[in-house]
Amino acid sequence: MANDPQPAARRRKRIFLILALALVLVAGSGAAWWFSAGLPAAQASDARASEQASKDAAAKKKKEDADAFWAKVQADNTKLYDKQRSDAAAFNASQAADQAAQQAGTSESIRTQMEAQGWTRFSGPYYYQFAAKTEYTCSYLKCSVVHVTTMAAAGCPGGLYVAASIEHGSSSLGLANSITAPLAQGKDAIVKLDDATGQGDGFRLADIHCL
Repeated sequence: MANDPQPAARRRKRIFLILALALVLVAGSGAAWWFSAGLPAAQASDARASEQASKDAAAKKKKEDADAFWAKVQADNTKLYDKQRSDAAAFNASQAADQAAQQAGTSESIRTQMEAQGWTRFSGPYYYQFAAKTEYTCSYLKCSVVHVTTMAAAGCPGGLYVAASIEHGSSSLGLANSITAPLAQGKDAIVKLDDATGQGDGFRLADIHCL
């Protein structure tokens, strides 16, 4: 019997199919292996990236919290320093004002002491008190006697100028004035005021100042 070419062709075809199937199986196994081997590595990489991102976020928040804390500390310290400086400036200004008032003889403590001794403040450092009528006598003119002084630290080297309005009811009839000798602080000067009009019924001090 002659050789039949068909069985040989069928054998080759089966062999080809077997080889093709083997290649498919090998390729599938390789893909499955790559997938099974590559997936955990990708998951691990994602996990590391997520962990690093969390660490970075935590570090950033920690730095922001620290920056905010120290910024508040600095702001509080600046506020406290400004208040202390303001209080110190106010205290120094008050002390300087008190010292200036003492030098000028216009402080409230001086006024209180002078008023306790019967003096009346005219203005600034100048004080007066009218003498009782039993302490002096007048000539043919009506008169009045007034004690004047200055509480300025430098006194009044040129003396005090004293002027009084000669009063008659609600009217002023004229002016009586005088200049004292040079006065030291707190020194009493006695000023006699004469009513040259002869019509007055009293005197009202109009001016006291240092020359």
